[in-house]
Amino acid sequence: MTLQGQRIAILVEDLYQELEVWYPYYRLKEAGADVVLVGTGKSEYKGKYGYPLTPDAAADALDISRFDGLIVPGGYAPDILRRFPAVIRLVQEAHRQGRVIGAICHAGWVLCSAGILRGKTVTCFSAIRDDVVNAGATFVDRDVVRDGNLITSRKPDDLPAFMRTIIGALQERRTTRPSKDPHGRKPSAKLAFRRP
Repeated sequence: MTLQGQRIAILVEDLYQELEVWYPYYRLKEAGADVVLVGTGKSEYKGKYGYPLTPDAAADALDISRFDGLIVPGGYAPDILRRFPAVIRLVQEAHRQGRVIGAICHAGWVLCSAGILRGKTVTCFSAIRDDVVNAGATFVDRDVVRDGNLITSRKPDDLPAFMRTIIGALQERRTTRPSKDPHGRKPSAKLAFRRP
């Protein structure tokens, strides 16, 4: 259980790519993480191939400071997600706080809209290469690219490399957390691996 005590949010909307939601979801749960599916306010979403999904929370009610990472899957959902100010704020805040952010396939659209790509080296699905370059990123064609807290991949075939890199980044985060919170208090044993 390498990620015991860590919490990861996965953003969802209609037309999500099924593999890019469910592979990370179950891989993270297998590693011991608490995984939360975060939507935009609807009670159900359907993937590109019709698979239904019930979210656990809405983006406008989520406190990203209580999470260790955020994953944005692809499909056509990112083109819908990027239209919600609450989603954009969530991604911006996750980036500002140094949370691990994973984005695969068309998820680069959300990162573009959040304005967090300038100066970053990333990959994405080839159809949105121009979008990420125009947002200030350097594009490379590899199965996974890590630039600091940002981890990107191109397509479902890249999911094994994508998740190995995300889990590695989350493990690093676990070992480098400060022993005290910003107010100088020591965390309890129960919360030792969570930010307050």
